[in-house]
Amino acid sequence: MKRLATATVLAAALAAPGLRASADPSPAPAAAPIRHLVYSFTYGTSTDLEIHDSGIGGGGSGTSNFSGGAGDQGTIAVDVIREQPDHGLVVSVSENAQHDRSAPAATCVVYGNTTAICDPNKKVNEEELTAVSFLGANFIDPALIDSNKHWRIENSGPQYSMVSDFTIKSNVNGAMSIGEVRQTKETGSHVQTTNTNGTIAYDFNKQVPTGVTEYEIGRQQQGSDQYTTQKTQTVLNLTSDSGVKT
Repeated sequence: MKRLATATVLAAALAAPGLRASADPSPAPAAAPIRHLVYSFTYGTSTDLEIHDSGIGGGGSGTSNFSGGAGDQGTIAVDVIREQPDHGLVVSVSENAQHDRSAPAATCVVYGNTTAICDPNKKVNEEELTAVSFLGANFIDPALIDSNKHWRIENSGPQYSMVSDFTIKSNVNGAMSIGEVRQTKETGSHVQTTNTNGTIAYDFNKQVPTGVTEYEIGRQQQGSDQYTTQKTQTVLNLTSDSGVKT
């Protein structure tokens, strides 16, 4: 649910006049990647639907529950195309999955505040967004980090808000372990809240996440008697990086 909520945020950002020129998701026709990253991934999700029923004619009450789940694994490829003057990083992301989550290449512009503006006409999965979200320039900005090695990112719009807290748990010569806590809220026709807890392994020297584990719980209310709870776990590990010479 969190990534679906993010899609709404991205659509709103893409429509903003101030971003239209500087965050055009269309790559240069002959642009060659300056860096190629490959992540292995595993993705699993379960959904519970809860319906409160007052009974026929209001003569009784009860709750019905329905459950379902899905999972996949494979690889995600990210080509870094260029960095824009506004420091947005233009990337192309694609997914090769064992089951049904494969997705062709889509172009995104990624920023240091984890915002990713992607081509709205292409399929971009949640785990792909996770892979590119931490690639933006200045994701770790020393100017924003407090004495507790913590920084906060806040984004909001007419029908959403997102607050992300990051804390550097350890740092060994630039190899960092970063804790992540995020809450996303959406309003409108469906009220939805998603809470995410994660750990990011980040190579500060190479400016790239080497591993991400995220666990999220999203709850959506439809009307006054129907609730959907979705639990999702995403695990990414960097398996190759053309920027690393061997």
